[in-house]
Amino acid sequence: MRHGYHYGGHGPPRPTQPITWETLKSVGRLLVYIRPYLGKVALLIFLTVLGTGLNLINPQLFRLLLDKVVTGTEPEMLPLITMAFIAIVVLRSLGGYVHSYVGALVGNRIVRTMRNQLYEHLQRLSLRFFEDRPTGEIMSRIVNDTQAVQRAVVYSVETVIRSVLTLVGVVIILFSMNSTLALYTFIPIPLFVASAVFYSRMLKPLFRAIREKIAALNTFLQERISGVRIVKSFAREDMEQEAFEGTTQDVYRTQMKAALIFASIMPSMTTVTSVGMLMIIFVGGRMASRGAVTAGELVAFILYLGFFYRPIGEISRLVGHEIPRALAAAERIFEFLDETQKLPVAPDAIVPDHLRGEIALRNVTFSYGEDVVLKDINLEISAAETIALVGPSGVGKTTLVDLISRLYEVEHGDVTVDGISVKQYEPRGLRRHIGVVLQEPFLFNTSIKENIAYGKPEATDEEIRAAAVKAEAHDFIRELPKGYDTAVGERGVKLSVGQKQRISIARALLKDPAILILDEATSSVDTMTEKAIQRALEAAARDRTTILIAHRLSTTFIADRIIVMEEGCIVEEGTAEELLKTGGLFARLYNMQALEGLS
Repeated sequence: MRHGYHYGGHGPPRPTQPITWETLKSVGRLLVYIRPYLGKVALLIFLTVLGTGLNLINPQLFRLLLDKVVTGTEPEMLPLITMAFIAIVVLRSLGGYVHSYVGALVGNRIVRTMRNQLYEHLQRLSLRFFEDRPTGEIMSRIVNDTQAVQRAVVYSVETVIRSVLTLVGVVIILFSMNSTLALYTFIPIPLFVASAVFYSRMLKPLFRAIREKIAALNTFLQERISGVRIVKSFAREDMEQEAFEGTTQDVYRTQMKAALIFASIMPSMTTVTSVGMLMIIFVGGRMASRGAVTAGELVAFILYLGFFYRPIGEISRLVGHEIPRALAAAERIFEFLDETQKLPVAPDAIVPDHLRGEIALRNVTFSYGEDVVLKDINLEISAAETIALVGPSGVGKTTLVDLISRLYEVEHGDVTVDGISVKQYEPRGLRRHIGVVLQEPFLFNTSIKENIAYGKPEATDEEIRAAAVKAEAHDFIRELPKGYDTAVGERGVKLSVGQKQRISIARALLKDPAILILDEATSSVDTMTEKAIQRALEAAARDRTTILIAHRLSTTFIADRIIVMEEGCIVEEGTAEELLKTGGLFARLYNMQALEGLS
């Protein structure tokens, strides 16, 4: 028995309910994606009609071949019938080629549109949305679920049109040939309908469970690949392999449940079709023996019978398999598209050209769920002032600066920048004037130059170098094999923590922001690197409002004022010298770090 852990356990899938208004709405929303391609869809419909018509001609040609040529009554028709067969083959081949290409074009464009729409929507959601969901799950909905919808959308429309046209045409032909035999063809239809309903109800919850388990698998892979250094450092490869096998087993088990049911669809449809075919052979054979129908008519009727049952089987398969699979994926996509965790933006929101950098927090209270992080915070920061936020972990320092950037919405009280509430600013317009350096520097898997220029893509090489010089990064960049064109690897894995941090500082400085937020920028580096970063921070703080979240309290000496926080409240305020004299929380934390440095 496995004693590892795994993701994706959702329990057995629940039976689905009959078709609801929500299901119909989902179908309608999927069809909206076809609207921009109505011209191409019309071409697909035309080719479908053409192919259907050509298919319906074939049995008549066989009828003529048997009744006119084989019997010797009109042998001169053989060349004409042969040419007709050749023309049908050529037209069907050309039509099939164009149909396949245009169908793929429409399907792939629909997927592209859905993915772009999903990503754009995700960009506008608040940080809370991303904190509540694993990255792998989000990736799965954008990549896997949209792919699952693609074929079903195009295939469903095409199948319905082709099947309806074929059914109508075949029914007219069958009744025109022999109404008695035609009535027998309808006997198996209730079995087709019952099968379609049964398979639809069985498969839809399984398809949704499969999508959820694949999302869990993506999450597992994303976390473990990103954390491979930790896995190897703790020698946990065997445990992770066992956990991965548990996760893939979850996916496999659910997929095989669906496969077991799906595998019975075609045999059951074939059985029903065979029952109908046998009835026609038996009844038609007796009629032919009495001379009520000719051999050619019976053969043509049996061939048409295949055209009659095939579209019914396709629609049954569509209802029982393709649509449930597409709806399961579509519902997961629409869950994201309907997500409303957005910051409200007023129609007349302010997009500032520049900021002075005056910041005020008045009676600000904020919580994550039931966990109150900030309690009645009042703080004013002057333009070009440098303040340091100090306190134990988890007291709300990072949350406070996130509210200034309006990454979260203030619940109680207000945050103002230059005397205007941050709620009145357009969020991205506000953030363009705020530079941020995180405790854990994040770099994209591109060149150093592109990472530095991320906030200002139009920056010249001279501006990029100037920012790197200010961040004390230019010297080590110049020594790299490709200099500023050196690729940093995923999350900057090819660079040291200190190097990544200085590139992050250069990236923030290149924006020339009015407000600079430094979130424990020196907490993970050695002493020499810390000194270099401190010099860079001191240069960066000149002539702009700077908020420094300090873990190493020696960094706070560059600040004009220190704000000490404890349990979500401001408990002390002053310069480093003043706070050391009072002997409060700052002094205790500083002395503890000093003792740790001596030990």
